Amino acid sequence: MKKDLSIRELLIMGGALFSMHFGAACMLFPVQWGKDAGNAVWLVFIGVLLSGVILPYFGYLALVKGNGTFLSITRKLSYGFGTWFAAVTIFVIGPLYMVPRMSAAAWAAIEQITGLRTESYLPAILFAVVFYLVTYWFVINPGKVIDKIGNLLFPVLIVVVTAVIIKSIVCPIATEWAEPSFSQNPVVYGFLEGYATADLQCALIFGIIVVQGIRSAGIEERYINKNLVKIGIIGLGLLMITILGHMIAGANTGGTIDLTLSALYTQMVLELWGNAGGILFNIALIAAALTTAVGAVSSTSEIWKEILQDKNEKVFNYRNFCIASCVLSCLISFADLDTIVKVVGPVLDACYPAAIVIALYYCFCRRPDDPAHLKAGKWAAVTAFAVSILQLAVRYSDMFSLGWIIPEKVYYALPLSEYSLAWFPLSLVVFIIVDFIYRSRLQK
Repeated sequence: MKKDLSIRELLIMGGALFSMHFGAACMLFPVQWGKDAGNAVWLVFIGVLLSGVILPYFGYLALVKGNGTFLSITRKLSYGFGTWFAAVTIFVIGPLYMVPRMSAAAWAAIEQITGLRTESYLPAILFAVVFYLVTYWFVINPGKVIDKIGNLLFPVLIVVVTAVIIKSIVCPIATEWAEPSFSQNPVVYGFLEGYATADLQCALIFGIIVVQGIRSAGIEERYINKNLVKIGIIGLGLLMITILGHMIAGANTGGTIDLTLSALYTQMVLELWGNAGGILFNIALIAAALTTAVGAVSSTSEIWKEILQDKNEKVFNYRNFCIASCVLSCLISFADLDTIVKVVGPVLDACYPAAIVIALYYCFCRRPDDPAHLKAGKWAAVTAFAVSILQLAVRYSDMFSLGWIIPEKVYYALPLSEYSLAWFPLSLVVFIIVDFIYRSRLQK
């Protein structure tokens, strides 16, 4: 047993952590943000840095300070709410939304680059089946997941990403940045757009397989958290650099490409590198999609096992959860990518505020095990989740023309609702009030 990971091990695991966060979302969204930001790209980056890099690092710090997994630190606040909230979050991060979105995005890029257009569903089905068989191979041994990603997928990603960023800076598609395509404050825009990556929830969930990798490397239990912090710095540092690079690449299109997300990235690479670049991009996107899918399937399966560990171990084990997650993700991926994002995406957004409250609680609360603080933290998280459910109802009402007037009136009467941050002041007020009341009762 040893105290510290070697530099090589830190780089491999840090690269794996970066790869899981980078995924197909952080590969595609930053180019879109840069294109939309134009000459306001630096201010937008500040907002993205806060929600897309710093908040996820708080997620890893929360696991360190809480000395546990996403499930265990959430259960410390409230066993019932913590279990239920963790289950909903990992179901959405796993087979309901994030994992099938990865394979669907990869297939959409293949269709665009190859020009493949067929009425048959067979090619898409075959691609999805192969994609999830490969995913299963990566996740079958939980102790080796982080090493497999770091050794096999990270090198592919970092080479292609570096080439794209450098080429876009040296030979920009446009010589001038366009005006921003939005009217709101650039920093606020960047902060809210950073939500779309769901990297804070991913950090809270991915932590369990990073710890598995550290443990498999022979690190003593008492030194695991110290090494987790180091890996987080390396992985999220790389993420910050690549997000900025891709945002500059997007800004360097000068608004000349009227496309979005994977179509935008594909066209940008084709203009920078030609058809060969398009092929390389496809390889990188598939690798990026795989890293997130592997991380999500493995970590959520570990947490499902943790939730149901008191049940039948022959049925509710890690291997079976991996199989179920891959099969369900494969089936859902047959739906249109835009449909997956439109219908299920808001549910993931609804899980974000409570996850932020939980992460901030463990990061900034000096005595996280204090009974009054725990009670206050519980109700702050519940409040954040309740407000986000109210916002979810408003979004679905608008999306499907349901005409739910009362939820809309209530939500938009809340402070900061126009910035989708109504949960923040309410959760803060609830935390202060509950902590004061509970502490007063304990002192009597």
